[in-house]
Amino acid sequence: MAEPLAGPAAAEADAWFRRYAPRPDASARIVCFGPAGGAPAFYRDWARAVSDDVEVLSVVLPGRERRAAEPALTDMETLADAATAALLPVLDRPTVLFGHSMGASVAFEVTRRLEATGGPRPAALVVSGRPSPRRLLERPSPVAEYDDEQIVAYLRGLGGTPDELLDDPEARELILPPCRADFQVIGRYAPELHPRVTTPLRVLLGDRDESVPDWDASRWSEVATRLSGIHVLPGGHFYLVAERTAVIDHVLRSLHGTGDAPAAVPPAELPRSTAPHEGSARQAGRADSGKEREAVTFAPAYHERRIALTGDALSTAAALSETSADAYVLYENRGAVGWAEGEYGTVVVRAGGTTLRLGEADPVEFPADRGVLHALDQALAAVRVEGWRAYGWAAFELSYPLHGLPAAAGDTPLAHLAVPRREVRIEDGGALLRVLDPEDLDALEQRVRSAAALGGAVGSTERVTADVEQHDADVYRASVAAAVEEIRAGKLTKVILSRVVPVTSPIDMPATYLEGRRGNDPARSFLLRLGGWETAGFSPEIVARVTGEDGHVVAQPLAGTRALVGDTEADRGRRAELYRDEKEVFEHAVSVRLVAEELEQVCTRESVAVDDFMSIKERGSVQHLASRLSGSLAPGRTAWEAVGALFPAVTASGIPKAEGCELIRRAERRPRGLYSGAVLTVDADGTVDAALVLRSVYRHEGRTWMRAGAGIVAHSTPERELEETREKLRSVSRFLVPAAETERRPLASALDEQSAALAR
Repeated sequence: MAEPLAGPAAAEADAWFRRYAPRPDASARIVCFGPAGGAPAFYRDWARAVSDDVEVLSVVLPGRERRAAEPALTDMETLADAATAALLPVLDRPTVLFGHSMGASVAFEVTRRLEATGGPRPAALVVSGRPSPRRLLERPSPVAEYDDEQIVAYLRGLGGTPDELLDDPEARELILPPCRADFQVIGRYAPELHPRVTTPLRVLLGDRDESVPDWDASRWSEVATRLSGIHVLPGGHFYLVAERTAVIDHVLRSLHGTGDAPAAVPPAELPRSTAPHEGSARQAGRADSGKEREAVTFAPAYHERRIALTGDALSTAAALSETSADAYVLYENRGAVGWAEGEYGTVVVRAGGTTLRLGEADPVEFPADRGVLHALDQALAAVRVEGWRAYGWAAFELSYPLHGLPAAAGDTPLAHLAVPRREVRIEDGGALLRVLDPEDLDALEQRVRSAAALGGAVGSTERVTADVEQHDADVYRASVAAAVEEIRAGKLTKVILSRVVPVTSPIDMPATYLEGRRGNDPARSFLLRLGGWETAGFSPEIVARVTGEDGHVVAQPLAGTRALVGDTEADRGRRAELYRDEKEVFEHAVSVRLVAEELEQVCTRESVAVDDFMSIKERGSVQHLASRLSGSLAPGRTAWEAVGALFPAVTASGIPKAEGCELIRRAERRPRGLYSGAVLTVDADGTVDAALVLRSVYRHEGRTWMRAGAGIVAHSTPERELEETREKLRSVSRFLVPAAETERRPLASALDEQSAALAR
């Protein structure tokens, strides 16, 4: 048994620690660091809740309780240095450090300093109710600037201080001074991510603590070599008051080195709360009826780095794509660019179900007995990657199971989503780099900087030609005439029929994308090589955007088209003609009506609105009649139900949709594949952003082609609809850059080696 403390060391320790149940003969200790503004008495009951062989020490900070005459410490560095010096004499027996909220950060910094001394160190570290250091860097706390009223409001929100104390002026005068000091510590704290602590670290949090997202918990592994467990208990920020017994049990397990490896949850059984959407995570926690949950421990998490970027976002991403040796997706939303590379995980949808593959794990199947999109939603809920964003595509043929039509021949994938190994998000003069393997960060940064330095010099003045004017013109006129007959017979109201124009010379997809994007003003643009498909496109509209945070749904149908040639007077005349043309106005109006009806299937009726009706949108070589509709998801409805209601876009299928899709299937000689499907991103919080795939060039199974269609109603004429396809095809055909096999552009040689190394 170790000797009790004596002499000056004991006196120093006594100033820093309260022993509510002194046990000088205890074989182990727990040292507790409190939340901001907290008093040592916060842990009073712990001292008597543990067995006689464990002593609990509650930390007393300068400026409070018996140390009230000492000046309070207001920065983390000074506080952690002083606490470390005081703690050294206490580490004469196995000791676990426990910290809640601000105390978790103090305990972490003290552990790091103790390890640096090379002397005694804690047996374990337990952090509670505190975001990871990475998240603290991403979202610095504003509390250092709070005035007294803001501090009181903040304390009310956390729920740990009784309202009667906060309402009592005298009590507030006692509460506020330590809070002011501690809020300075919190607000100025910018943790270093290195070196990582080697002391075993356990993470605890409450399932309704809005300040600590449970998806962030595994990112403590970025600063610790031994993450021994992540545990989610019922309650808010001060969950540990009601769950004291469970929390102490976890601390003792850490002290004795037990329970270090919680069993992994099979992917199909993962709780929805593993996704980084705080609202859904809290709901999942409440559904557990007060039982403790163990979060999925050691799930992969993205390691991130932000860098300034002076180069053009689109040319940077195009250059990265040009030299990539792996699958990739570039997705642009009005200047904000996401670029993903490599497939750590894939979600592949077929008519019979969805397959999820993650890393080296065996694939998991989700049957489509409740619908293909329900199976897709289940698979995404089982993705064990913190903070994921998936990129991918959905083929037009996904519409068949959605609208009760027989499945396409074979077992062709209907959708393919990838959770990337590497990701770059470029916006507002900076880039966020995200990698699953931290060793990839330096190489990815070098690739991004090299790509940005090229300054958009990817383009070429040479062009590949394609027969936009006459290829399959007679066949298309006949198809339009037959469709008009069916419409006039009352079988349907509208259908979009398309024609394919082959591209017979090799083209450079990234260069074509970059040149085409410069010549178009799309709602979204994309460039991808994924799941057997390559495409570059300039989408004039979205199928849907559903925001995971609030369930807001947006659709933007475009219907009614005239050419846009750059002659101001002529283009103005065509715009006026659009508004006068009975066929174009009718086509647009019935499309808007159907979208409103589809939104009402999944949104509260009163929320569905036409925010913008029949304005003009210029999209490259054409101008369209355009509207914008929105709504809010009804209770119990999901983002994927909204996508299913709106897919395929009415402006690329027909009215009614089932009859339109059936006629398309009969009239067109080839499956559409990506044409009139969607390229999309999906975030872990449930946000879906799906661009309608039009104005694109495609490469699949050795063929390259373009495709465009026109909306056919009873007033349509074959010649005008053929001309409309020509007008739309010119949005792409003017920018087909030839592939240069023997004289590749300088960017390729600059980046190929780095890209290939990362792909390996």
